[in-house]
Amino acid sequence: MAGTWTNLTNAPPQTVCTTFLLTDGTVLAQGVSTNKWYRLTPDANGSYANGTWATMADSVNGPLYYASGILRDGRLIYAGGEYNFGDAVWLKAAEMYNPVANTWTTLPTPAGWNIIGDAPGCVLPDGRFFLGEVTTKRTAIYDPATNAWTAAADKINRVSEESWSLIFDGSIHAVDCSNPPNAEKYVIAANAWVAAGATPHVLVDTISEIGASVLLPDGRLFVIGATGFTAIYTVPPISNQPGTWADGPTIPQVNPGEALGTVDAPAALLPNGRVLFSVGPITVPATFKSPTYFFEYDPDTNSISGVPSSNPINSNGVPYFGRMLMLPSGQVLYTHGTTTVELYTPDGTYDPVWRPTLTRCPTTLRRGRTHTLSGRQINGLSQCIYYGNDATQATNYPIVRLESTSGSAVVYCRTFGFSTMGLQTGTVVHTCRFTVPASTPTGNYRLVVIANGIPSAPCRVSVTNKRFKELKFEIKEKVEIVEVHKRLIDHQKLPQEFDLKMVREEFELFERYEEEWLQTVRSMSTQLDEVQQEMTRSFIKPEERPEVGGPPPPEIEPIEPRKISAAEGRIGQIKRAFNDGRKEQSLTKEADAIRQKVHNLSGQGVATKETEKGGGKASRKAGSKRGRK
Repeated sequence: MAGTWTNLTNAPPQTVCTTFLLTDGTVLAQGVSTNKWYRLTPDANGSYANGTWATMADSVNGPLYYASGILRDGRLIYAGGEYNFGDAVWLKAAEMYNPVANTWTTLPTPAGWNIIGDAPGCVLPDGRFFLGEVTTKRTAIYDPATNAWTAAADKINRVSEESWSLIFDGSIHAVDCSNPPNAEKYVIAANAWVAAGATPHVLVDTISEIGASVLLPDGRLFVIGATGFTAIYTVPPISNQPGTWADGPTIPQVNPGEALGTVDAPAALLPNGRVLFSVGPITVPATFKSPTYFFEYDPDTNSISGVPSSNPINSNGVPYFGRMLMLPSGQVLYTHGTTTVELYTPDGTYDPVWRPTLTRCPTTLRRGRTHTLSGRQINGLSQCIYYGNDATQATNYPIVRLESTSGSAVVYCRTFGFSTMGLQTGTVVHTCRFTVPASTPTGNYRLVVIANGIPSAPCRVSVTNKRFKELKFEIKEKVEIVEVHKRLIDHQKLPQEFDLKMVREEFELFERYEEEWLQTVRSMSTQLDEVQQEMTRSFIKPEERPEVGGPPPPEIEPIEPRKISAAEGRIGQIKRAFNDGRKEQSLTKEADAIRQKVHNLSGQGVATKETEKGGGKASRKAGSKRGRK
């Protein structure tokens, strides 16, 4: 079964497109081709559907189609942009957003670079930000600690429209859009790019576009092609080895004769382990075509199935305007450059072994104070949210949520100080810090840490104004006062040092906080009972045991894109900066020259040739043969 779509109750103040999950559980959304930013805050029960919007600080630039990422300290970085305020400029700029101060700061750019543009990017496991320069082989790394860029190793082939995907072995994978069907990997520890084999079918179209590369929970990479084909990459035992490729299923047609592919489009790894992605019609020569269709890839059955369309306001447009974002609720927030923002709620649930696990969690939390928790897999199994080179909105960082035990109230705590941004960290214990909002009501809560929409088992905590040590100290003081009072009653005389005024004040203080102390003691008693109960269960429950067995071979069909004239192709190859009818500036000669260079890097017409050769029975036989391997 597929999931369901719902619209947000409250619309954003203007059209929004690219979104980011901030570490306090709110969503930062950018106005389309503007420097305006808006924040979606879930309601008191944690509902994003009923969330409310607020206007945040303006950035300096108004980029569109750029590299970005959430850093270890919770700040947001972006670099580049194909457009700036709606003009095609291939922007060379970078900025940082501080969500606590609600401020933007201009950052330096890599020395010697001419453009950044719609570059691919990725946050490294150590928290630095990795970036490529479109049309060249150059890459660079930004270090937030020094606010400086350092040149990294050159790619084997030129940086283009490719999708960079962080892999659990400490490398970054890319199918070369400038030299398909080859792929390469950046081995972070060695600061070197190495060959990563070749895809069984060409996934890059004639304008150098490709879809997302999604890391699956089992460690394989599901790569979605702009040509209608998909592929599965298996990571090698040693990072600098090439790895192996296999065909994935072809993308099914919705309408007969209308081949579909991902000519720049988003994808999300759902909590149930399937991949939600969008596609559009594909043509020869390649262009950007509407409408937008949605599918889910199921790794268990190695098959692709259709998903109901989203709101026509969004699904009638081209796929490249779409953006997905995984929320802590396990829902996917979908934007499409309109004011209609939707939620996709997937069916099913997660495999229990994918859950983050808390190994240490403070049981008494103070309002407005910062605490540290430890756990396994608290960064999740993948970056979860993927696109291509135009949008990097990964959510592989822990989110902390408090759920009231006496009602439906939900409170998100801002997280930061992640000990890693790596994936599939297994049994290694990692840490993060979190701050309890000062407005949090005192009481008992279930604390869960969430990675990519999958929550940990809860830890019982109490939120109080005081630390337990302070409470113990005050209780001791009050006990001493009570003892003095008893002596007074017994002996009917006052010690010389005794102050009656002080006694009255202390008793009033005691009565004022009596309920809070009792609440804390009750909470600790409850937590002890829960710990005892948890320790009596088996280490791995029957439902947590993984299934044994591989997926069946994929269905591979021939792909025959609709042929169009060269003139129609050229018009359709230009992306738009607005999705709401606003007038765009004409491309300058310089901008058009860069656009042609970027989109002609693959420029060999390989997809067309392969399609022409492969259409019909010959391709079906070859595909089926590969699928049986």
